[in-house]
Amino acid sequence: MPFGMAANYNRPKPIDPIWYRRSCILRIRCACGRARSVELGAFARENSISADTQIYKLILRLRCRCGLRPSADVTRSPYG
Repeated sequence: MPFGMAANYNRPKPIDPIWYRRSCILRIRCACGRARSVELGAFARENSISADTQIYKLILRLRCRCGLRPSADVTRSPYG
């Protein structure tokens, strides 16, 4: 890491397990127009997903009702 640059431990990382970022916001958007923002831990519980699952694996499993794969990201704030 270059001198003067510090790691950002507050930013959610795709390899983090759900339990570690359970209070972060999962934002899901599909090309069909559907969108949803939900707390990551609540989404995992609603869908019976293990809290040990890594965030990127959860995102890879997502499917919209229309059948398409939506885009998704995890953020600490519902606004950013």
